[in-house]
Amino acid sequence: MDSTYTGAYGRLKGMRSDFLNPAFLEQLEQKEMADFISSLSLTSYRKEIDELSGVYKGTDLVEAVINAHMMRMAHAAATAIPPLAREIVSAFMTRWDIENIKTILSSKKLGYAVEHTQAFLTVQSGTPVGILAGLITREDYANMISQKDIEGVVTYAVKFGYGTPLLKNLDDARKGDISGMLLVLDLYYYTRLTESFKFYMGNEGMLLDYIRSSIDIKNIMSVIKAIEYGRSDIKEFIIKGGSIPESRLLEMLGRDVMQIQQIVPFNIGDAFELYREERFSSYIEAALKRELNKKYLKMFNESSISVEQIIGFLIRSEIERDEIRAVWLGKYYNIGKARLDRMKILKYVV
Repeated sequence: MDSTYTGAYGRLKGMRSDFLNPAFLEQLEQKEMADFISSLSLTSYRKEIDELSGVYKGTDLVEAVINAHMMRMAHAAATAIPPLAREIVSAFMTRWDIENIKTILSSKKLGYAVEHTQAFLTVQSGTPVGILAGLITREDYANMISQKDIEGVVTYAVKFGYGTPLLKNLDDARKGDISGMLLVLDLYYYTRLTESFKFYMGNEGMLLDYIRSSIDIKNIMSVIKAIEYGRSDIKEFIIKGGSIPESRLLEMLGRDVMQIQQIVPFNIGDAFELYREERFSSYIEAALKRELNKKYLKMFNESSISVEQIIGFLIRSEIERDEIRAVWLGKYYNIGKARLDRMKILKYVV
């Protein structure tokens, strides 16, 4: 056992008490929108609410608070990581840099103001997660947001490694289609994550299985979206490193989405039946993520002191962030409880 894990493990174990339980989120669903922030302020989110309530209001405040809180948890997970394990943790955490770049690209496409874009970035009190991973700084994000168009954002992102894979989709973006850019960012993330994985203590096998299963889910959803949008060639967007062969994925193109069940590694027939009724593919994606995390998160948390403990903590933080966001947006957009319940993950994994 690497003794440098011990301090991180103890710190994370103590911070687990800050996580919200599913019962609290159920209670939060019953609150009026006016009481949402005050209810959340009774929890460990009070720190972020106090810091940000003078800057943001309404939906912007909720988004800024939950992102900042997740980043505070990420700070705890990112400290005292053994040098040989830092690469995989940093690679995992670039998911939030990529999330931010997607937000900036989408904001440019929609013509949102700089202030609105900033509220939706995954940062902690103005400090993006990229600082933890040694990538994009706060100033760099400000410069990126200030670019006048998508082309400017891509050009600026090139120096961080993210822009280069975006350049080949620039022509489509100029025509108003950024879907290729969003997909290629996912491709970049999972490629880096796979390449950064190494056996450090010898017990990281289930983390590798988790990465492979995550790639399978991303590839399955790419196939489903291709079917829905009538695309016949997505070979360049298939991420290598999963357990489902590329040929098997590609032969699904042109079929009905219901037939995708043949290659899904989890039993999610309920989600496909919901899709049959409503043609809402997010049901399938939520069910895949639910089963993935139900399988691995508990194992990560109960594993010996290792990198899985740290990754598990980060995953748990992200799930909580996403579910609080879903509760708020469900109220904001008056989304029915039945649909929200079908998208939940947390209550299945804790």
